[in-house]
Amino acid sequence: MRLFPVFLALAGLAGCAALSYPPEPGRVSLSTERLTVHFVDGSSCSADIAREPSGRFADCGQVMDYAVDIQRPSFVAGTPLEPLFEPYGTITLIRPADGRRWFWRTPQEDRTAGNPGPGQARPR
Repeated sequence: MRLFPVFLALAGLAGCAALSYPPEPGRVSLSTERLTVHFVDGSSCSADIAREPSGRFADCGQVMDYAVDIQRPSFVAGTPLEPLFEPYGTITLIRPADGRRWFWRTPQEDRTAGNPGPGQARPR
C-alpha cells in the first residue's frame, strides 16, 4: 500500500510526458508582401500579406492564425534593398487549439539594448 501513491505519481508524470505540445513560434520575418514565421522545431509557415493581411496559414504543419498591421512601409519599399529592411508593423499570432497569442513589433529591437532579441516575441 505504501507504493501505491508513488505508482500514481509516476503514472501521472508518464502521462504528462506523453503529451506533445505544438512548437511555438520562435521568430518572424516581415516584408511589405510576405510574413514568414519560424517555429522552434525548425519548421516555418508563410503568408502573402499583400493579398490577405490576416487569416490562417495555408499548407502549414502548424495550425496558426495571423494578423499583420503595417503602420508604415520601409523607406526602401519597392527597391532592390527592400528585403534588408522590415516595415513598421505589428504581428499577432494565435494558436486556435489553446487560444495562446504571440505579438511582435517591427522593426525588431536590438538584443544589446536590453530588449527582446531579433524575432523574439514580446509578451503582452
